[in-house]
Amino acid sequence: MEKVRDRLLNVDQVGQRLQCSRRHVYNLIEKGALPAFKIGSRQGIRVKESKIEKFLDECSMNCG
Repeated sequence: MEKVRDRLLNVDQVGQRLQCSRRHVYNLIEKGALPAFKIGSRQGIRVKESKIEKFLDECSMNCG
């Protein structure tokens, strides 16, 4: 089975993907709704693309 590499997205990229502001992305991360992690001291926060897909799937199931 071939393992697909998961892209890491920064907060701006996540905001574009979710069509929301940077602040909203940070709020989702702080609430634990969107898993993220910090890379280095200057690289900032990253979110795996697969976690965004999972978040969107869960939102679509809960919202209708």
